[in-house]
Amino acid sequence: MKLAIAFPVFLVVLLAACTPAAPAVIPAAPASTLMPTSTAFPIPTDTLTKTATPTLVYTPTTTPTPTLDTRPLPYNWSSWPVVPSVSARAVEIYRTGLRLGVTPNTFSVIGDCQSKPDVFMGIYATDRNPIGKNFPDLLETINVFRESFLHDSVAVKDGFGPASVLSPLQTDTSRCDATESPLTCELRLYKPMIVFINLGTNWRADASVDAYETYLRKIVDQIIASGAVPILTNKADNVEGNHGINLVTAQVAYDYDIPLMNFWLVSDSLPDHGLDFNRTPPSVYLTPAGWDARNFNALRTLDSVWRGLTSTP
Repeated sequence: MKLAIAFPVFLVVLLAACTPAAPAVIPAAPASTLMPTSTAFPIPTDTLTKTATPTLVYTPTTTPTPTLDTRPLPYNWSSWPVVPSVSARAVEIYRTGLRLGVTPNTFSVIGDCQSKPDVFMGIYATDRNPIGKNFPDLLETINVFRESFLHDSVAVKDGFGPASVLSPLQTDTSRCDATESPLTCELRLYKPMIVFINLGTNWRADASVDAYETYLRKIVDQIIASGAVPILTNKADNVEGNHGINLVTAQVAYDYDIPLMNFWLVSDSLPDHGLDFNRTPPSVYLTPAGWDARNFNALRTLDSVWRGLTSTP
């Protein structure tokens, strides 16, 4: 599914406004996701000229067995865990990032209007924070990352898609160099430790999913090169009709061995899949219940990834 496509071909797709099939039967999301050797001796002789040394041959006593890869496969993406665990590869990226100078205890976001702080986790840095004493671990995580919840990422903007964040034509020149892409600028300015990649909703239904995957891999490559750990998220909607975006998102997460938050599984337990069909265009925007579930599980994901990265010896 590797297709090299020049940015201009899909620029029209990227500039779409923040806008837009029945899902396969999959297990319902757990209720808890909805809220919250030898030696040679010489023989003596009268005319000894040299000592023979035997060749040592190592014979292994056991045959090494490769470690089995028990990760769920991409085609089973719909039943992947909602909250991901941290792989050895993610820990390696994190440690490299510390050497490169990323800012500890920070996260950034890449996405469209549905990734702005007022709808994506920003509430946790306000007086309206809904996380109570029943979630002490999450409260600790909120305190650790407090400055990031309201961070205004230059890689978040209405209508942004995967090619948009890679295009210098879409950069905010009031904060970034005109030759930088929004993604390059955000990584340079903020130097985040973790980056949420919330993309896919604005991808046109008739556009190539292979092209989407190509752009997504470029984004992940650049984030990893900066020393940040990417967290991929999938989406509740299925405007493309075959869940192709969620499938390739899982494939990228699998190939790079990086975390993926399975929000699709959460939304599947909500009325209308957590989508507001009363808005135009329909089946793209989330309902209030959808926003709450997304925020809560994104916070749980941040908590899991942060603890996994920092607690590994």
